[in-house]
Amino acid sequence: MEQVRDEALAGLAASGNMEAFEELVNRHRMSVYRLARSITGNHDDADDAAQETFLKVYRALGNYDPGRPFRPWLKKIAYNTSLNVLRASRKRLRETSSEDVPEPADPAPGPDHWIEEEQAVSGIRWAVDGMPVELRTTLLLRTVEGMSYRDIARATGVRIGTVMSRLSRARGRVQQALEPGQRGEKI
Repeated sequence: MEQVRDEALAGLAASGNMEAFEELVNRHRMSVYRLARSITGNHDDADDAAQETFLKVYRALGNYDPGRPFRPWLKKIAYNTSLNVLRASRKRLRETSSEDVPEPADPAPGPDHWIEEEQAVSGIRWAVDGMPVELRTTLLLRTVEGMSYRDIARATGVRIGTVMSRLSRARGRVQQALEPGQRGEKI
């Protein structure tokens, strides 16, 4: 089934072919997880969002139009599901009393922190983690997933111009984070 297009597999899965659905899950589970992780910010919520995404996809296969690209359709479901999981997680966090919150990890950097490459990676992570969800997600879909502007627009429900603007702002934040003196680091 490796040479069968996603759209054809979705059609087969909609007809009850579980092998076709399993192939779709195997093909896309890591990219759905990465998208969910970029939105939720942690493994557990990302894992929940990815699982919930594939449940929703399975239930919605009857509504899928095989004449349209599968990947943007899947990413739109993953995007919306991940936002819902993020909202639920934030709500749970607000409802948690301060006594239930674990002690924060020691923020002191390790010895490798001062190595130049680690500073660059750390700066990028810092910049990406600090971005609003919309910028972070758009950057991930373009740079990691390699999606086109049009497919990103379909997946996130915005116009192509908005995708381009978000990418520009996200790249600017990453570039700024790589400049000396950012985040209080010494030159």
